[in-house]
Amino acid sequence: MPPIPERLRGSPLLVISSFLFAVMAFCARSVAGRLSVGQVVCARFAIGLVFLALYYPLTGTRPRMGRPRLWVLRGLFGGGSVYCYFVAIDRLAVGPATLLNACWPICAAILGIFLLGEQVNGYLATGLAATTVGAGLVIWSTVQDGVGLTLGVGAWAGALSAVLSGAAVIALRALRHDTDASSIFLSFCVFGLLFGLPFAIQDWRPVSGDMLAPLLGMGLASVAAQMIFTYAMAHVTSTAVGGITTQLTPAFSWLLGALLLGEPMQPLSVVGSLVCMGGVLWGTGLAPRLLVPASRPST
Repeated sequence: MPPIPERLRGSPLLVISSFLFAVMAFCARSVAGRLSVGQVVCARFAIGLVFLALYYPLTGTRPRMGRPRLWVLRGLFGGGSVYCYFVAIDRLAVGPATLLNACWPICAAILGIFLLGEQVNGYLATGLAATTVGAGLVIWSTVQDGVGLTLGVGAWAGALSAVLSGAAVIALRALRHDTDASSIFLSFCVFGLLFGLPFAIQDWRPVSGDMLAPLLGMGLASVAAQMIFTYAMAHVTSTAVGGITTQLTPAFSWLLGALLLGEPMQPLSVVGSLVCMGGVLWGTGLAPRLLVPASRPST
């Protein structure tokens, strides 16, 4: 069997990563309100650091920081984004907060054009727009009556999390040329923990035994998702391609909620999921290749 071309490795792995990020969100929601935002953020990154503490000795490798400034920026942007995202969830509820955070691929695509010189073709632009709209439809269908977007702390935090996520992915893409995935993940965990720790100490709440399993599940899912995401971003043609594929996360989140939490399957959610998946196929070039038959050699 011939090896899979490198250009096809990115998007399939990002689909897996998107599902794991949805699992992480599902676990985080199960402890929402019982623990402070800082505690949840710290739990996520602390488990990541424990994983790395085992990973390096077992693999006989060490962190590589060829470009320390960019490595630090990736951690600062990523850690700040995660904290802002959890603040938005705490202030706005999951639906509006995720809708705001899901705009990060747009920020990343725009930054990628100016900072990395990436090109955005017609398929990519329309796919990016479709996946963003689809993700928004899925999330908006889960918002309870009377819960809307307001220009308060939560809304500003959600918008800032999208901008910081876009900047973090740009730094990640630049680092992946000469830095391995685990070293980039180390930056993410270190600075993410530093962001959450002061707030966890300030608003510490008792951790009961029934919270341990969801916290562990959240941490392990986030480790696997982030490692796969970081690796896969080295195999996509541009930041925007990676961004539109990860827009499957809201669709997966809705599906987990419907299957495991008994949330109703709203027609708007079904439409949004179809739009989201169609945007991924179109933007990554899979749908155009399926719709347009390959040219045959002339005889």
